[in-house]
Formats: sequence, structure tokens, C-alpha cells
Amino acid sequence: MKYFPVVCFLPVFWFAGLVLAAQVEPTSYKNWKCLKMSNSTTEVYIAPEIGGRIIQYVYMGHPFLWVNRTLEGKVFPVSENNRLENWKNYGGDKGWPAPQGWEGPNQWPGPGDDIMDGPCQAELVQKSGDYAQVRLTSSGQGGYAGIQFITELTLFENSSRLYFRTTMKNVSRKETNWAVWRVTQMDFSGPKPLTWNDKACLVIPLNPKSVWPEKFKVMFGLAESKNWQPDYQNMKMIVRYMNIAGKIGLDTMNGWAAMVDENSGFSFVQRFETFPRASYSDSSSFYVWVAGRGEYIHKRKLFTEPDNPNGRFVEMEIVGPQIKLKPGEGYSLNTSWEAIKGKLTAVPKLEEGYLPPPRPIK
Repeated sequence: MKYFPVVCFLPVFWFAGLVLAAQVEPTSYKNWKCLKMSNSTTEVYIAPEIGGRIIQYVYMGHPFLWVNRTLEGKVFPVSENNRLENWKNYGGDKGWPAPQGWEGPNQWPGPGDDIMDGPCQAELVQKSGDYAQVRLTSSGQGGYAGIQFITELTLFENSSRLYFRTTMKNVSRKETNWAVWRVTQMDFSGPKPLTWNDKACLVIPLNPKSVWPEKFKVMFGLAESKNWQPDYQNMKMIVRYMNIAGKIGLDTMNGWAAMVDENSGFSFVQRFETFPRASYSDSSSFYVWVAGRGEYIHKRKLFTEPDNPNGRFVEMEIVGPQIKLKPGEGYSLNTSWEAIKGKLTAVPKLEEGYLPPPRPIK
């Protein structure tokens, strides 16, 4: 599969005195230099200096993403941010390669890598009009995996939906075999005494033809963790924040996952392409990581994660198929976000899964 750079040029009509509904402009967010994509309801803050993260997504004034308050405005060089032991978790959303692991060269030993923590190039493909578009290009050094990410973000007028086209390109001199992996840290902070939001949850469809009898796989933490609350009657996985560190993999093929917050009354939906016949890392098209207290083994050593009131987040992790790429080749994964004020039942065409943008992106 060959890599072809994607450029979006859509017709834009200009009228004297018209207030353009979608735009991109430089701004500051939490003291980071950012680009702000916005329309009448939605704001997307992009931080090129910290790997091109989507550091915040706001709908009708409500922010959804977790941001590390202890690192606000800070930018660390890759030399101080290049492995898990010294990785700086700024928060927000970022792209990683899968599979992750520390047992051999075919596993990515991050986080902490040039491709996700070094500065990236940001290009305004379409600054304003009936849509806005930004292209983010990560370091060409390739990092451990020998790849480069090119991410195109598109926001149309009158819609909260943010479209992602994440392209993984092999910039090494040998064949690679990785998957596109988008990691989004959702804010589950809450008031005392809990300090977390016990009225919010994730909802992910279960696969009735799953490779696992339980329809999901516990990859880290306690198998009986109260984080995981499968609803087999409705074939949905419900994830609640219980301050217990853990991770699961799901082979969902419905093409969507959501966060529902009864406290705020908002719902957030991720949509993503799925490929039932493709090979997926850990047989999973979606991971969930819950940050909290617990023990874990890293590089065959036992570590203990203490309670962290500033780290109340749950990760929604979209995983694409694992693809072999020759030098210079690439492949793309299409995903999107959207938000509504209301319950999931109010989300248009939810069960249809991933929806393409309203106009072709050439």
C-alpha cells in the first residue's frame, strides 16, 4: 500500500461581511503555544511544540480531555522525555505505534519517543471558511519504530465533529510492521471527597463473535477490577473510574465508543474505521486504560502506582490494523470525534459507526 500525501482543497465562497463559521488561529492554552480550530460551538486546541497533541477539545464551553496540571506550559526536550521512566504525560490526545511492549524489537517500548514528544510541523491547509484544516507532521527521525505520523484534522462549520486522517509512513530503511494507535485521555476529575467523577462512564459495544469468551481481555491489573462492568444483555462494556489501575483490550467492530457524563449532561463519541479480516495487535481494535492506584510490572520489575488526585483520567484508545510497510510506504486510519448535550440516544446514526466527512477529502 503506497503512501500518497493528502491535500484538501474544497471550494470556499466569500461574501462581504460574512462571519466565517470555521477557522484556525494562533493562541495560547495553559501557557502552551497552540493553534485553535473553532466554529460556533466547538474549540480544538493543538500544541505543535509537544508533539502535535490535541491538548483540549471543548464543546459548548465544556472541556473533555484531561490535562496534566503539574506540566502546564512546560516543554521538555526529547532527551529528557524518551522512555517510560522519564516520560512527561502532558495529557490530551496523541498518536502512538502498536504493539507496545518491552520483550523484543517488534514491540514499541514507549511512551517517550521523537514521533510523539518532539516538536512537529503544523501547516494550515485551510485557514477559514465552511471548514478548517490543519496538517501535523511529526519528526522525520522515525523514533524507535522508524515511522512518521502525518495527521490531518478537519472541522466543518455548524458541527462538533472533528475528523482525523492519521497516516503512518515508514521513514526507515527496512520493512516495518506497526499499527496506528490514537490515545485520548478523558477527564474523570471530580469534587471531594472522591476527587473523581463517579457519574461518568465509557460505553463500548462488545463483539458477539469475540475471540474471548468474556468478549474482552484484561491486559493489565486485576481481572476482577470493578472498572470493568460488562452488560451482556445489551452487549456493551461499561467502564467506570474506580481509582484502580488497569487495562483491557476489546475486539469491537461496531466502529464507535463513547463517554457519557451524567454530571455535566454531555456525551462524547469517537468513531473509527474497522477491518474485521485484518490483523490487530493483541487482537484488539480498542483499548481502555484506567489511571489509578495499583502495581504493575515493567521490564520485569514491580512498580507501585500511588494515589494521584491530579491524575483522574481514562484513556479511549483506538487501534488500527497492523500493516507491513516498505520504506517510503504508508497507510491511513480515519477516525472522528463529536459531542452533544444529551444522552447517547440523541447521537445521530450512532450504530452506523464511522461516518465519512460530508464532502470528499482529496
